[in-house]
Amino acid sequence: MRSITKSVFLFFIIITASIASKGQTYFANGNASEMGDGCFQLTSEANWQLSSVWYAEKLDLLEDFDLEFELNFGNKDEGADGIVFVLQTRGNQAIGTPGGGIGFEGFSPSLGVEFDDWSNANFGDLVSDHIGILKNGSVDHNGVNSLASPVPATPNAGNIEDGQNHLVRIAWDATSNIFEVWFDCERRQRITVDLVDTIFNGENEVFWGFTASTGGANNEQIACLREDIVIQDTLYVCEGETLKLNAR
Repeated sequence: MRSITKSVFLFFIIITASIASKGQTYFANGNASEMGDGCFQLTSEANWQLSSVWYAEKLDLLEDFDLEFELNFGNKDEGADGIVFVLQTRGNQAIGTPGGGIGFEGFSPSLGVEFDDWSNANFGDLVSDHIGILKNGSVDHNGVNSLASPVPATPNAGNIEDGQNHLVRIAWDATSNIFEVWFDCERRQRITVDLVDTIFNGENEVFWGFTASTGGANNEQIACLREDIVIQDTLYVCEGETLKLNAR
């Protein structure tokens, strides 16, 4: 289970590897491993797994970014624990705690978009699979580090542990300080936050990537990134959307 009532000492051998994937370099830590085609297995179907994957090139928060990638949460509806998209300054070996910590808990400063598929009532989790935004390695939606209360991952509060890849979009407007999270072409979170000064104490260049974990329950969890994820040469349009293109 993700809730621990007694003190338990867990020991991990954290393995860090630099992986070149289609011309891009990522750093995989803990139980993370490359699967090919830009995909990384963050956890397998085993208990108490812990991982992180970081893109080698930092993001500049003084510039806009719009990242699209796919996340797969496994096919066990009673599995655990989830995946976090993370911005952080600790480096390419940063990794947190397993179970309810989802690999994000324990390092600061940071910002995390939590895709949580296990409900911990003591953290203010929803019963349904949900998305929240937190800072400084916290997974507690009741605490001061919660930037956006959790909302269901899908509008109908459906199950995301369905074995399918889910399209996720993280968009940042550096001028307006608007940070948005989209899941399967639906905007699920939108906040206004000064990332540079409020979260990262004036530091504008940050590492970005993913953390994940399992606990007393498990799932295979996967993140898939396109070769052009930072500078896109492929554009996706969701059904019903329009896209304006300028061409010479």
